[in-house]
Amino acid sequence: MQEITQIRKNKISLLDYDYKQDIENRVMLSKLTELELSVLEEILFSSIKTSLSRLSKDLETPEKKLLPVLEKFEKTNLLKIDGQIINIDKKMRKYFEFEYQRFEENFKPDLLFINNLLHKIPIHILPIWYSIPKSSNNIFASIIDRYLLTPQMFQRHLENIECENSTFLGIVEEVYNSENFEVTSSYLQKKYSLEKETYLEIILFLEFNLLCFQSYKKTKNGYVEIITPFHEYKDYLQYLNTTKILSIKDTKKLIRKRKSPFGFVEDLSSILKMAKKPISKNTVEKNIKTELSIKDTDIIVSKSYIDSIINKLLKIEFLSEKKDLLQITTSGKKWLDFNLENKALHLYYHTLNTLEEEDSFKHLINEKSIREAEKSITRALDASWVYFDDFAKGIIAAITDEHLVKIIHSGKAYKYSIGSYSKEEILFIKKVIFERLFEAGFVSIGSLNAQDCFSVTKLGKKLFEIT
Repeated sequence: MQEITQIRKNKISLLDYDYKQDIENRVMLSKLTELELSVLEEILFSSIKTSLSRLSKDLETPEKKLLPVLEKFEKTNLLKIDGQIINIDKKMRKYFEFEYQRFEENFKPDLLFINNLLHKIPIHILPIWYSIPKSSNNIFASIIDRYLLTPQMFQRHLENIECENSTFLGIVEEVYNSENFEVTSSYLQKKYSLEKETYLEIILFLEFNLLCFQSYKKTKNGYVEIITPFHEYKDYLQYLNTTKILSIKDTKKLIRKRKSPFGFVEDLSSILKMAKKPISKNTVEKNIKTELSIKDTDIIVSKSYIDSIINKLLKIEFLSEKKDLLQITTSGKKWLDFNLENKALHLYYHTLNTLEEEDSFKHLINEKSIREAEKSITRALDASWVYFDDFAKGIIAAITDEHLVKIIHSGKAYKYSIGSYSKEEILFIKKVIFERLFEAGFVSIGSLNAQDCFSVTKLGKKLFEIT
């Protein structure tokens, strides 16, 4: 047990408060029968002074059966039995009122609960534990801002936790990798061969690190102790599960824009090679149409697509146009020497390769919004081909400040806000994916059943798995 108390990643030390008494009480609570819990509930909501006969009447339980239960609670200093009179300690009643919440049917280990949990710790210790300014006017708000404000911030906190105790890290992985983000304590204790006291010390450390929380679920066979993430983050994870992007099952009839993941880059290269000597636009269009038709026999090459290739080369100054003749530039020649992947990356990062403005989403044409729209494809990394319309239902992209998923105070509760997107915003995200990312070889695009669809390429996965 000493091993855990010495871990100092967030400077959290259980030695800073009476954690042994806390564990002792939690061990006792975890072993209570339904009758004992009923007695505890009655005590917690009775007056400071009551009587054995009154409790017996209210609970419809014989005094002889009640007395051993009361004696058990007397050992925790919750109450003092003096003949028929029962005196309840105010301080301990407050403690057990808090812990009893974990047994309630609708209990959620939410941020309000965590705020009250931290009241167990001397207030001057909290800024040390959580590395927040000692001058903070609201310590809990500062903790939220530092660790929990956005799912990404909490994820970084989760990933950066350091602990020499492999069991601690194992329990975290068990909870966050479980199907419903919920694991029973009995399973964890058995798997890691833990005595109850040792196990609860780990749980305390997990709770104060804001990672996992203990509660109880009522079943036909009594209460089952479970461990879950804090409620708001669990809700967010469940939202991600319910809006998970599913792969298209049958893609036999899918029509790709280009078969090669670097199709657009290859087409740019083809035109540049044709333009090593001055050549008319009409000749380029005729030649490239023939070439593409040979490469992809089942794809109809449109004039608009060919125009988009030529316009792109002119825009990034790989082609010049004089007297209706196109010719490769010096920078275009250098680009031709790159391999396909480097060509794609050079195109993506080229300062002149900007997104075309459209009136409906002109306000979104800025670096931040475009980057956020690009990152939206991370939700499709594990899928193969997906319908864009299905993908759009689960978009989480902070293309504006209003779309940033973050903790908000809603009434008496907190939650991670997940905004909705207008038709114009969806159109903007689609344009980023189907034009900018397609051109750079990060996605392949196509259509199936008259619906647009896309797939993240190997290069796209390599880049966006990192970001």
